[in-house]
Amino acid sequence: MALPDLLRSADLALGGQGTAALSEDFLQKVVETTGSRAGVLKSCDTDVVRCPRSMSRQVEQATEGWSSVSPSDGRGGWTVRLLQPECLDEAVMSAIRLVFRAWDLSAELKRSQFDERFHLWELEAIRAIATTIGGLDDPVALAEELVAHLVALLGVRSAHLFLDSSEEAVGRFGPEVLGPEVVDQARHTAIVTDDVIALPLNADSGPLGVLVVAHKEARAGTEAFASQDRSLLELFALQVTVALEYARLTRESLERDRLQRELEVAATIQRHLLPQCPPDLPGFRIHALSSPTRHVAGDTHDILVQDGDLVVTVTDVSGKGVGAGLIASGVQAGVRLLVPEDFRLEDLACRLNGFLFGATDDNRFATFAMIRIMADGSLYAVNAGHCPILVRRCDGRVEQIASSGLPLGILDGVVYTTERHCLTSGDTVFLYTDGLTEAENLQEEEFGIDRLVDLVACSPCDEGPEAAGEAVFAGVEAHTEGRPLHDDATLVVVQWVG
Repeated sequence: MALPDLLRSADLALGGQGTAALSEDFLQKVVETTGSRAGVLKSCDTDVVRCPRSMSRQVEQATEGWSSVSPSDGRGGWTVRLLQPECLDEAVMSAIRLVFRAWDLSAELKRSQFDERFHLWELEAIRAIATTIGGLDDPVALAEELVAHLVALLGVRSAHLFLDSSEEAVGRFGPEVLGPEVVDQARHTAIVTDDVIALPLNADSGPLGVLVVAHKEARAGTEAFASQDRSLLELFALQVTVALEYARLTRESLERDRLQRELEVAATIQRHLLPQCPPDLPGFRIHALSSPTRHVAGDTHDILVQDGDLVVTVTDVSGKGVGAGLIASGVQAGVRLLVPEDFRLEDLACRLNGFLFGATDDNRFATFAMIRIMADGSLYAVNAGHCPILVRRCDGRVEQIASSGLPLGILDGVVYTTERHCLTSGDTVFLYTDGLTEAENLQEEEFGIDRLVDLVACSPCDEGPEAAGEAVFAGVEAHTEGRPLHDDATLVVVQWVG
């Protein structure tokens, strides 16, 4: 439900339609707009209408989760109570309060027969705001439109709208009458003289700007502003505040949607960079699993075949999100470029470390593990600050290949070493990230390397790497009791069958 629909309730009230005829429709619109389960409209603590009608006062009093919206200035006795609203932001509350104010003004007009010009201005101002906030989200165009309405309705020779972050008026008519210092003062306190009125525009989210008018037109030239002019301008300032706040929220929503689309594109690209299916290499059985906590993960893995050998890497970048994902993809690209040059593993790790040290901030680094398994079962491994690589032998013993140097990107010139092991048919290698070992249960106890080693030792490797990998993830999930992992998790299982 768009905000102009709520504002039209104020339009109808000022047009003479009674509150009783509008209240039920207005409350229904508020309930739908905020996604509330129920609503109650009250006047001076007396129920006016309920939604749904069948809800009694006893049910209302016995139900928890109510939120109330009342006039922010304390005038009037209107209140709307909403049960468990899903969307009750500043713009919606301002619109509801505007309707309350319109109902109060309508009653005052009937009692005291306000000046016809004031009545017409109210009607036109609300209609103009309803139209403007529904069609404009650019603050400059919005400011120009609002100033044009103000000049026509109030009859002034100068009108300017300053946004909170700008020293120059974004909406202007006539000469500027206040200097920058005075405008800054008006952002906090209203300035009222015979010739000039400057009002701050404040929303619940913070200050939005300043509205300045000067030199009211008269037959003899200009005349002093009357108290009614200030009241009129204050109400118009409220309309301007609603319009600017709505424009801000609209822009933020569009920006969030744009960023969301870009993250989805980045996540898709990253997924396509990962191996889509393990290579069909005689003598090897391979399975990989990953569980990113965000659209773009800081974990990455790769599986390559080089001269009949199997090369597997796992990388874990510090932090999360897009920045970590870009570095992880950079490491993956570096590996793919360097592996065909037949570097020794320790030399390749040194090259990657030098690249990251010169290309990332001081607080960015990446742990890195890489294995190369030859057709005869020879295993070569390098571990740069990463979790221990686990080698599960056929008899259930688990060997660990620990780190031999700092993570990549922390210190230039780090020397790494390569370990050599011999695999027998059926031995299985597990490469993973700390998203598994650091998974916490409800008592904030980490899964830990010891539990992982025990889990690997008991894993059904005789059923293949897929069953073994699924068993590891199932064991971690049982530890966390179904809670989502707070860090990206990756697992690559390689079984050599000779």
